Amino acid sequence: MEASYTIPQFCAAYHISRVHYYTLKDQGKVPQELRLGRRVIITRRAAEAWEEKLLKEQNEQPNWDAPLFVSL
Repeated sequence: MEASYTIPQFCAAYHISRVHYYTLKDQGKVPQELRLGRRVIITRRAAEAWEEKLLKEQNEQPNWDAPLFVSL
């Protein structure tokens, strides 16, 4: 894993399009960005924190695809 990413590098690393990145950004669901002049950098730590947050959110949501068993 890189020490930091530009937005195109981050998108390539996580296999998402730049359009999807900016859609997520509009929803407030992207990693924290660091601005260095005109450049936008995503640090490895920010990417890892973003990943952990998404995984936690997924694990907290009920799995509606799982079969429901009711004992009578």
